[in-house]
Amino acid sequence: MMIHTLNVYTSHTKEILMKLSELTVAISGVSTQLTKAQDEILSRINALENALVDVELPEDAAAAIEALRSQTQALDDIVPDVVPEPVTE
Repeated sequence: MMIHTLNVYTSHTKEILMKLSELTVAISGVSTQLTKAQDEILSRINALENALVDVELPEDAAAAIEALRSQTQALDDIVPDVVPEPVTE
């Protein structure tokens, strides 16, 4: 069996590669921004819960805090966490 390869390099190829490079930078920027937003949201929720620790909350207020946590988790679940595979020796 013979395998043939054909390398075609045109100005369009260079343009596509440049666009892919820009895409990687854009994705990295969005990822950084989402991580920052997630940290800020969780920090504010924790601060709110800590401020209300000694306060008897009405059911609707407790439900609102839980809804915030659920929404934050839903955002986090959009992109599944990467679970490292165990290293085999």
